[in-house]
Amino acid sequence: MMRLGLHEDHVAGRFTLPAGVHGLYLRRGALRVDGAVLAEAAAVLAPSGAVLEGAGEVWRFTVSATAEARATLVLSHALPRDPALPFVLRLDRVDFPPDAETPKHGHAGPGIRRLLAGRLLAELGDETRLIPPGGAWYESGAEPVVGRVLAPGTGFIRCMVLDAGLLGRPTFRAWTPEEALKPRGAAYRLFFDTLTTLEAP
Repeated sequence: MMRLGLHEDHVAGRFTLPAGVHGLYLRRGALRVDGAVLAEAAAVLAPSGAVLEGAGEVWRFTVSATAEARATLVLSHALPRDPALPFVLRLDRVDFPPDAETPKHGHAGPGIRRLLAGRLLAELGDETRLIPPGGAWYESGAEPVVGRVLAPGTGFIRCMVLDAGLLGRPTFRAWTPEEALKPRGAAYRLFFDTLTTLEAP
């Protein structure tokens, strides 16, 4: 079993990453990761033991073998995967035009999303949620999802944990042939799409 967790870390000085594989998105501030500059609104893949230096707010998506008990935890979910097998960690940003609505769809793997700005009405299987800025949610990929944009400037950061065979491949799965004909309208910015393991250096 593996876990995907989302933490909001407020770095002031020096912070060493715990065990796991981490996708780091710098929400605001100025940081270096193992000496390399991480620009605001950019992201990087980092291993356990990497050192963050500077001052800033980091949205940290962590894949690990065990749950991490920290006050910074925003959301965590178990993943039914063998921790010994390689996996793809993908981090991207999704932005929507005003009044957009996604087709009903699923994905080829699970992930956690966190809203950067705007407001989103999300149908997640049988549940409907109003998601404000900073709100986070988990999608297994197996349930149907529809997102309706309720405010201009709506966008989110997404981290997905995928099978190795999905490296470089899209995960979007329209729910029906009719849904596949509908426009998607979203703009995507890929930060990284990397094959890795929990034991990677």
